[in-house]
Amino acid sequence: MSTISTLRKFATPLTVGTFLVTGVTGTLWYFHIVTDIGRWLHEIIGLAMMIAVGLHLVINWRAFLNYFKRPVALVVMIGFLALTIGGYVMPEGEQSGGGRPGLAAVQLLGTKDLATLAPVFDMTGDDLAAKMVVAGYANAQATSTVIDLAGAQPNALLNALEVMAK
Repeated sequence: MSTISTLRKFATPLTVGTFLVTGVTGTLWYFHIVTDIGRWLHEIIGLAMMIAVGLHLVINWRAFLNYFKRPVALVVMIGFLALTIGGYVMPEGEQSGGGRPGLAAVQLLGTKDLATLAPVFDMTGDDLAAKMVVAGYANAQATSTVIDLAGAQPNALLNALEVMAK
């Protein structure tokens, strides 16, 4: 069996499989559904995808070269290349805008300690910490942040803030 026929056997299935993993994990990441395993899968399988696509190109080199004769295909490929390069060459500046404002507010509140948030709920930091302990956040202290207690996931933060508001 030749090297090309062996590559043919694996290149396309590897390309499709790695695309599925990176596509699904990337989509979940976009919606802020991120786990440590999901992040690892996205990064590592993304690297594997580069290898799979490289193998796919080696096998289909002649067909790939034909795309450079088609103006639409050429414009699309150059556009994506420019987009990729631009994402790393353009200065970032301050991050602002975009995203959901409510989520940004919840995440900002999550970085504040209970003593800072307590006046909003007409309590002291110690009173708010005691309320959090009763609600199941066993390690709550006036110096604890909401993220310390609930984690950084938006739903967990919202649940902790809801406990505070009751």
